[in-house]
Formats: sequence, structure tokens, C-alpha cells
Amino acid sequence: MSDPTSTEFFEQVRDALRSAIAPEYVEFGGYAHGAGVKVTIGTGERTKEHYEAQLIHGARARSIELEIGFHSEHSKADRNDAVLARLTDVEARWRKVLGRDPVAGAFIGNDRWRRVSETWEQFDFRDPSLPFEVADRLAQYVEVIEPILDRHRPATDR
Repeated sequence: MSDPTSTEFFEQVRDALRSAIAPEYVEFGGYAHGAGVKVTIGTGERTKEHYEAQLIHGARARSIELEIGFHSEHSKADRNDAVLARLTDVEARWRKVLGRDPVAGAFIGNDRWRRVSETWEQFDFRDPSLPFEVADRLAQYVEVIEPILDRHRPATDR
């Protein structure tokens, strides 16, 4: 059983992601920490647009949820709005893969940042298949969102 407050669970997610993700993204960057795993594609400013699986405080009192998805965390809200607009302009494309669960909008707990992510209220850290389920879902986000963002980046940033 993984302790959700240690890095062990999220290290397992990161390691499972290397097997789950498409070959063109397998050299991703980022790191695992006690509350989550951050996955980056590219370097520099590109890391402000990344993917995460992390624990968050849920809407219900004292609940913990697992958030999985894409974040745009530039320092300026208008830049994050532009990233989100690129994604919502082709929402039908990524919804075909990700379904109805993801929310596209303001980041949870920070009005300046933006997200396309979902939260899982029901999960069991004792389930040995959970890291693989989380990695598979995170891989889906990377594989459907990254090509959309990449089309809009200058060639020097790819």
C-alpha cells in the first residue's frame, strides 16, 4: 500500500507513465512530490504548461480528491486565458478522448491559472492498480492536448 502523503505513490504514477505514454513523449520532465506528480514537455517557459496528478482538498468538508489533467500556470492571467482559449476552440477534439469529466476553466484555488482537468472523489490508495490507472489517464491528457498546444508554439519553442 502506498502512503498518499509520501512521494512513493506519485513516483509509481511517474514510472507507470513511462510505459503508458506515446513514444514521442516518453522523455518527459517533471518530478514527484508528496502531494502529486508534475509532468512537463519541453523546457523553459513550456514548463508553465504542464500535466499533473495531485491531491487537492475537495468541495466536501475534509475530503481529499485526486485531480488529474492539464494546467497553464503562467504568471499573467491573460496568457493562461489564451492557452485555455486554444484548447476550448477545439474542445470537441479533446472531448472525444477525455469525455465529459474534465472541467475547462479557472484552476482550483488560483484564479490566475487555468486548467483542463478532472477530480476523482472515489479512489483507494491500497489498490495496487491505482498508479497505473492514474498514469493511463494522465497519458491521455498529454497525448490529446500536447499536439494542440504544439501547433500554436513557435518552432523555436518546440
